[in-house]
Amino acid sequence: MKQLLILILTLSILSSCDRKKSDKTQSEFKPKTELKVETISESQKEIETIQSNKEKDTINNYWALIIDTISSKKEFKISDLKLTLELKTYSLNDSSIVRNLAQGGEQAYLDHSHKMVTDFKLLTDSIVDKKQINRTDFKKSLIPEFYSECNLLATEIDSILGNTVYLNSSLGVPDSDNIWAVWYSLKIENNKLGNLEIIETDYIGL
Repeated sequence: MKQLLILILTLSILSSCDRKKSDKTQSEFKPKTELKVETISESQKEIETIQSNKEKDTINNYWALIIDTISSKKEFKISDLKLTLELKTYSLNDSSIVRNLAQGGEQAYLDHSHKMVTDFKLLTDSIVDKKQINRTDFKKSLIPEFYSECNLLATEIDSILGNTVYLNSSLGVPDSDNIWAVWYSLKIENNKLGNLEIIETDYIGL
């Protein structure tokens, strides 16, 4: 009987120790789990703050769409065929020319303007051929720093001699007096408008 009591007492003590150890283990793990959740939450807040600051650090200015078009046309003959060349210069709605106008500091000031294009139409009684040009057609003739910010402003027909059309286009940096003119020609063969042949490029300013 005495041995039975000793056995029961021993089992009771061991059981009590296991519960304390389990409670201790759980109490040790709980704060760590809470700390991890808190750390993730704080990290997310930091990311959101950085993203918010980046958005605040950039100012975007968008130019209005240029609705007016510049049109001109010229009638001429190749052999006995009467032809008309029509030009129309206008703005696309693409905001594709982007300049960073920030003057030092961390805040970016991005200026967005629309690409200008000139449409060519070669006509008899109906449309014979079409062609469109933009600033990229003059890239090799312009200073890289100027080209990166410029836009096509206007295109004019200077003269037509035989089957060769002589033209000029002006290109400029938006909202500035930095303007260049390019003189070039294109041939009309088999009622098709050929490639641009650059003749001269010069600064004209205003």
